[in-house]
Amino acid sequence: MPDEKRVFTPNTINELFTGWLIHSHKARDRHDAAARHYANAQFWLGVPALLVSTLVGTTVFAALSSRETPPLWVAVLSVLAAVLTALQTFMDFAGRSDKHRNAAVKYKVAIRLFEETLVQLGQGKEPVKDEIDAARTMLDGLEETAPVIMSKFYDAIEKRYRDMQYVSEAIGLYTKPSPLRQGN
Repeated sequence: MPDEKRVFTPNTINELFTGWLIHSHKARDRHDAAARHYANAQFWLGVPALLVSTLVGTTVFAALSSRETPPLWVAVLSVLAAVLTALQTFMDFAGRSDKHRNAAVKYKVAIRLFEETLVQLGQGKEPVKDEIDAARTMLDGLEETAPVIMSKFYDAIEKRYRDMQYVSEAIGLYTKPSPLRQGN
C-alpha cells in the first residue's frame, strides 16, 4: 500500500532518538534531492536563455552595423529569449536550490547530534530533559523554516527507506583495521 502512513511510537529514549535520526536522514535526503533538481533546472533553463540572448544580441548588432533590417527569426528569438529569461527569474531555481541545500545541511547537523546522543545512550549516559527539549526544538525549527518538498522527492525517499535494513553493528565497520592502514 503506497499511501499507507506508519506511526512511530517510541517506548524508550533510545527509540525516540533513533526515530529522530531516521527522520533527519530522510529529510536531509529529500532536501538534497530537491537542491540537485533545482540546480539542474537552473542549468537547463539558463543555458538556452543565455545562448538565445547572445545570438539575438549579436545578430541585431551586426544588422545595425550594416544598416540592414534584422530578419524576422531574430524577432522570434528575441521573444523566446525574453520568455526564457522571465521564466528563469520567476522560477528562481538558484534560490530554491540554495534553500533546499541549506535545509539539508541543517538536517546533517541534527543527524550528528542524534548519532552522538545514541552513542552516549549506548554507554549508559541518559540525556537530561533539557537536552531532549533542545533536540525537539531544533527539529521543530527545521520543520518550520525548511522549504516545502515536492511530492516526487518525498515519495522517492520514502520508497528508498521502506526496504532499508538498519545495521546496529555499523560502528564495527569503522573500527576494524583497514588493510590500507595496516601497511603503514
